[in-house]
Amino acid sequence: MKKIFGTFLISCLILSLQAQNQDDIFRYSRNGISGSARTSGLAGAWGAVGADASAAALNPAGFGLYRRNEIMGAISVTSTQTNTSFLGNNISDGRTMINIPNIGLVFTWLDNYKGRDQRNGLVSATYAFGVNRLQDFQSNVQYSGNNMNTNVGNYFALKANGKDSTNFFSSDLDNELYAQAWRLVLIDNASSPNHYKSRQDLNGDLQYTVRQSQSIQTRGRINEWYAGGGLNFSNIIYLGASLVLKDVKYTSENVYNEDLLTTSLANKTYQSVKVGQSLKTTGTGVGGKFGLIIRPVDFIKIGIAYHTPVRLNLTDNYQNSISITNNNGKTFEQPGRLDYYKYQIVTPASLNLNAAITLGKLAVFAVDFETVNYSSGRLQSVDKFGDFSKANTNNAIVYGRASNIKGGVEFALNEYRFRAGYGLLGSPFNDSKVDGSQQLISGGFGWIFNKQLFFDLAVSDRIGKDYITAYEGNISAINTSHKLNFVFGGGYRF
Repeated sequence: MKKIFGTFLISCLILSLQAQNQDDIFRYSRNGISGSARTSGLAGAWGAVGADASAAALNPAGFGLYRRNEIMGAISVTSTQTNTSFLGNNISDGRTMINIPNIGLVFTWLDNYKGRDQRNGLVSATYAFGVNRLQDFQSNVQYSGNNMNTNVGNYFALKANGKDSTNFFSSDLDNELYAQAWRLVLIDNASSPNHYKSRQDLNGDLQYTVRQSQSIQTRGRINEWYAGGGLNFSNIIYLGASLVLKDVKYTSENVYNEDLLTTSLANKTYQSVKVGQSLKTTGTGVGGKFGLIIRPVDFIKIGIAYHTPVRLNLTDNYQNSISITNNNGKTFEQPGRLDYYKYQIVTPASLNLNAAITLGKLAVFAVDFETVNYSSGRLQSVDKFGDFSKANTNNAIVYGRASNIKGGVEFALNEYRFRAGYGLLGSPFNDSKVDGSQQLISGGFGWIFNKQLFFDLAVSDRIGKDYITAYEGNISAINTSHKLNFVFGGGYRF
């Protein structure tokens, strides 16, 4: 079983939560499939097709392809199913919820001369407002297994080494897990000053088996509010831009347990240890998106879009706790305290290339390519006391450039539309031995009534893996997830 030392998306959940790290940068930088039911049916490959309010999340030049006003929206049912493997055991869990992935309002001005649409110069201008959901953090994960090689006390001792234990009762350390572990005598001073060992090591208990289990519940989302527009020049060149406000909400509840099953001692050092962590992160950030679409011939459109970095102003509210049950069945607890920390994350920019081929009124074929350098994301302090140099260095070591490609097709039969799509999100990790890629498989159906009222249905499945390391030096659990998303949308053109 491969060991992965605290470098991945849900890794190091036992680390003190005020120590923000590279995983926080990545969490708020990677987007999922977003937008309307129509774009979801093509796995999000809609950048060059345009004339959809979700263009704000893809290529805002798509606003320039509108010919009418439009109001649209969608509702989705998302089911996230997980299967986590740890030390030969597999546990499945899941979470289902309802959300609103897309709302948009579009106004289009056409330059009419003597009752005819212009064909040269500025043909139309479009203004759009709305919101797209970029990411969902809804999941339940569990795993459990018997470990004979390491325990969480060893990790806490490692983190305490070099620190003066006379400070461990300071209120400033109430949320530091190594200080809580020392207060509960899960770790203690060894022979040399400021050096610590786990209680098991101090007692000479070197042959043991612990039952390790963890439950992780995450909730939240990233919404992107936008105000944008597009211009149509001679039905050949389309320009667009949007101002976006990212709205972040993320919560996690993590409970880690160790039960001492067997020991080389006559009596157990302890019966069990429980570590709890609660985190709530909220914040906003402003960015921009700029796009260009060119139609060299009537049935081909080629696009390019640039999404600027977004500086997120975030606040973490967190609380850590440890409880230990001794041999007499008595439980002692260090409950920690509710605390907060403010900081910034600058998400990486992205470059998007798009293409679409339209075969009359029969079909549309589309492909989108995106490249993102996740190593360029960074943490920043809001005061002179914060130092994120180590976290930013780790981010550049762990994460790299990822390329995402999506393709889709829409067939038309009278007033009906049939859609299918596929996407491959490249691995964001520099280590080629770790597969962090994800697949998107989608399909959809649409119906247009009287060229004004339309309804759409889409279903997509996002498949990927996460690597969960409870603490540095422990074996990683491998979590395979399926995020099944049903989107029901509709709108009215006027």
